[in-house]
Amino acid sequence: MRCSTLASTISPGDEPCGGTATHMLLGSIRDGETGKREPFRDPVCKPCGESFVRRPALKARIVPLHVHMPESAFIEIVEGHRLVKDPEHEARCFDCGTTGSPTWFRFQTNGCSGRPESITVLRYSREAIEGFERPAISAKLWWDYAVDYLGTHVEDWRLVTDHAQYSAFFTFRDREYAVRHDLLDFRFGAEKLPNRGRPEPEIINPELDPYNQVVFNFHGRMTDSGSEYFATWTPGHANVTDRELVILYTPEGGISEVLRVPGLRGWAETTGAICDAFGPISRVKLQTRIYE
Repeated sequence: MRCSTLASTISPGDEPCGGTATHMLLGSIRDGETGKREPFRDPVCKPCGESFVRRPALKARIVPLHVHMPESAFIEIVEGHRLVKDPEHEARCFDCGTTGSPTWFRFQTNGCSGRPESITVLRYSREAIEGFERPAISAKLWWDYAVDYLGTHVEDWRLVTDHAQYSAFFTFRDREYAVRHDLLDFRFGAEKLPNRGRPEPEIINPELDPYNQVVFNFHGRMTDSGSEYFATWTPGHANVTDRELVILYTPEGGISEVLRVPGLRGWAETTGAICDAFGPISRVKLQTRIYE
């Protein structure tokens, strides 16, 4: 997602900014005719956003912006690499930054170091890892390939020996994963744990259909006094652009962060993106009224 600044604040001339939007500019500007202040909410890169915040005519601030990339946004997904267009190469992996042609990715790679769930390892033989040794050997083989060979930067590596499916748990970019030792075709692979490994969230008003807005609470998103942050997603909003935004609020009601989910995605994809951006979901409330 590109910065929305029409005349770059950091580049010479009046060319539009070509930077990536990493923040949301929130504020208001006075209407010259009516004298009233009109609110605005625009995606910007950090340098442009900071430049606008310093302007006395604007009452503005910037907050972090997360952008969910649906599969339809990629040119192709090859050997785990989610490819996007690149100005200097045929394609670039959105997750690890590797560049090349789709054919090169297809024949020269196997798994993306920026997406652990794309990395699978073929085990050597059935006999070598039967019985009690399977979890330990599967974890070692996956580590050897994903971490030592591909350079995947995993953290908090935890081996387990008594799980029916998993041989290790780990974190990657603040998300929880597990290595599975029970895949078909004699393979081991990692998978992203739903809701960051936490139980499914409580749903309030599940019978409500249709609903205009969903309110989310999160594990660990609270102040020292115990007041909870909350996020709103408004698929019933009259403004199409606002339907794509999930807004994280402080307990006092101030906007803390923003997530954009382009297009109306399904429930599982949207809640997965919310979990990626803001953390594991503890409670979900469906409602007809709209909080803004």
